[in-house]
Amino acid sequence: MTTYDIIGDIHGCADKLEGLLLKLGYVERQGAYRQTGHQVLFVGDFIDRGPKQVRTLEVVRSMVDAGSAAAVMGNHEFNAVAYATPDPGKPGDYARSHEGKAGAKHLDSHGDFLAAVPFGSPLHREVVGWFRTLPFYLELPELRVVHACWHSRSIFDLDGIRPQGSSMGDGFVVKASTKKTHEHKLIEVVLKGPEVSLTKNNLPAFRDKEGVPREEARLRWWRNDATTLRDFAEIPPGSPTEDGEPYPDIPEIPCPSGEKYRYPKDERPVFFGHYWKQGGISLEGPNTVCVDYSAVSNGGALVAYRFEGEAALTVDHLVSFTGTGS
Repeated sequence: MTTYDIIGDIHGCADKLEGLLLKLGYVERQGAYRQTGHQVLFVGDFIDRGPKQVRTLEVVRSMVDAGSAAAVMGNHEFNAVAYATPDPGKPGDYARSHEGKAGAKHLDSHGDFLAAVPFGSPLHREVVGWFRTLPFYLELPELRVVHACWHSRSIFDLDGIRPQGSSMGDGFVVKASTKKTHEHKLIEVVLKGPEVSLTKNNLPAFRDKEGVPREEARLRWWRNDATTLRDFAEIPPGSPTEDGEPYPDIPEIPCPSGEKYRYPKDERPVFFGHYWKQGGISLEGPNTVCVDYSAVSNGGALVAYRFEGEAALTVDHLVSFTGTGS
């Protein structure tokens, strides 16, 4: 049986990626990192934020081409495609806008990538073309991999629109970048994660790590024992309200939207990234594992789970690399 090493969001941190691969026992030969009997499964978000965008892509793509890895699309890869896809409904602009306040915000989040891979350059066109081919998920007999949320209905619908193995066309990208379309809702769930309204539950907005007010909280869909809004709502510890006050306790009230997305306990293990966990590494549930531990943050770790076919997942199979003696 193949041993799978599922690696979290890299965000241009090539040094941590190569350090983690070496720690896991991979060796670079014939142009790619390899290890007999092993395959890496990447959860996406290779780009933006970090210092070594191009080297990260070189390592990931060489491994995928060699068969020593497989990869799914993250929201940052989707956003890069949308940023490069003209929108016929907005002449001169793109599916992910370059104009106005939205354009400034999009450039701010995408600027590190574009500084290394200039917009419209041959390398940019090549890389964006590769992003278009990345699948939204991997489903193997032993396990599943997705960037943000495994929701069977959403994945089924995405397969009906863009089948596995096909490239994302411009029409799909434009629709999936347009709010209130079915395609947009599917991408929001699978690549960005479902959310629950705080204000509709009589709760205040909170300010995220960048100070942006958020009226919605991410759903802990992986908490397959969750039943209430307090269980499901993911608000980072220490987050203040818009007014700077400590965020109040979340009430233990029903959360129907959480029930809708909750991952069943009897399904095969699912591995995902996206959620910028911090602190000690741990499992999310008996069959749910987040491998995103804010690698690009100062002191953050790049994390992998080594899956060897075990019936019960174990925290002992989580491996981290910070580059500071780890």
